[in-house]
Amino acid sequence: MRFRRSPVLIRGAGEHASAIAWHLQRAGFPVVMTELPEPLAIRREVAFSRALRSGAWTVEGVTARLCCKPLRLDHQGAPGDLPPPAVTARSLRAVRAAWRAGEIALVIDHGLAMLDLLPVFAIVDARMQKTATEAIRGRAPFTVAIGPGIRAGEHVDVVIETERGHDLGRIIRAGEAAHDTAVPGEIAGESVNRVTFAPVAGRFWAHVEIGQLVQRGDLLGVVEGEGEPQTVVTRIAGRVRGLLADGAAIGAGTKLADVDPRGERIDPATLSDKGRTIAAGVLTALLEALDAQGKR
Repeated sequence: MRFRRSPVLIRGAGEHASAIAWHLQRAGFPVVMTELPEPLAIRREVAFSRALRSGAWTVEGVTARLCCKPLRLDHQGAPGDLPPPAVTARSLRAVRAAWRAGEIALVIDHGLAMLDLLPVFAIVDARMQKTATEAIRGRAPFTVAIGPGIRAGEHVDVVIETERGHDLGRIIRAGEAAHDTAVPGEIAGESVNRVTFAPVAGRFWAHVEIGQLVQRGDLLGVVEGEGEPQTVVTRIAGRVRGLLADGAAIGAGTKLADVDPRGERIDPATLSDKGRTIAAGVLTALLEALDAQGKR
C-alpha cells in the first residue's frame, strides 16, 4: 500500500462511510472501520456493515472483512442478547492480516477502543449523527467528520459537506456543514415519499428484497412491536434501493426503506454519485494533511 504507514480509522460502515473506505483503500490507505453490533444502514448492498453478519462483504471489487467474533443470531436471524465482541489483540492481528490481503478491516467498537491497540494517522467520523456527541480533535494527527452538527476547528480538524447541491463534498476548515433539513434529497421529482419510516418501535421484517421493482402501495415489510404487527408500504413506484436488515431492533421513526423512482436505471450494488463526491472530499483532505505533515 502506498500509504501503509498512515492507517485511517473510519467510524461507521454505512453507505457514505463505505464509499469513503472504498476510495481510501483504492488510493493506498490501510483502513479499519468500526461499527455498532446492530447497524441501521438501509443501502446495504453498498455498506460494508453487511460483513457483520456474513463475515465479509465486497463492493465494486473491494472487500471488507470482519476482524472480531461474529454476532450470534437467534433462530429468526436476528442478533441475540449477548454482548458484542470486545476489541482485542487477536482483533489487531486480524486487522493487519486483512490489510496484507488488500482488504478493509471491520470491527465492532462502540467507542474508539481500537485506538488503544492501533495508532492511526486519521480518524474519519462518517456516522452522520448530525450532532456533535464528542470532540475527537487531537485523538489522531488528523480528524475529519462528514455532515451537519459538527464544528471544524473545534470537534474535528475539517468537515465535509454532505448536502446535495453546489457545495457537496466541499472541505470546511472552520464552522459547520449546512444544517440538516430532515427532508430527503430530491431524486427524479420525489423526496419525502421515496423514504419509509417505522410507524412504531419493534423489530422489522422485510417482504421485498433490495433491487426489486415495486409499485405504489406494495408491501415492503412489517414491524412487530407491542400490539398488532404494523405494515409498511411504498408511496411511490420504483426500485428498492435501501432496506433495513431482517430482525433489526428499531425505534419509532427509524428509516426502513428507500425506493428510487428511477427504477431500472439505477444499480443498488454500485456506489452513488453522492457517496463518491463525499469520499473525494475526504481523500483530498487527507492527502493535503499528509503533505502538510511531510508524511507518505
